[in-house]
Amino acid sequence: MRRDAYKCAYCGRSDLPLTIDHVIPRARGGTDTWENLVTACTVCNNRKGDGMPKDVNMPLLFKPFKPSHIMFIKNVVGKLDEKWKPYVYLS
Repeated sequence: MRRDAYKCAYCGRSDLPLTIDHVIPRARGGTDTWENLVTACTVCNNRKGDGMPKDVNMPLLFKPFKPSHIMFIKNVVGKLDEKWKPYVYLS
């Protein structure tokens, strides 16, 4: 959810309860990978069900990806001292 900025990957809302959705449903061979999991609001997750985004006319607003270690550092460690940015390649 942090990777997806706590926003639904289908509608972009963040004001509804959020869940994790398999883009390609497990019932259709989808796996538990970063590239196949997205944050989804309960409304969109229920609407999509076991369908494929294209088949139920619910395109993703972004392509899911595996976060890098840099993203982890930025999100978990918190604010980084400006003096360290050249050494950890953050912008």
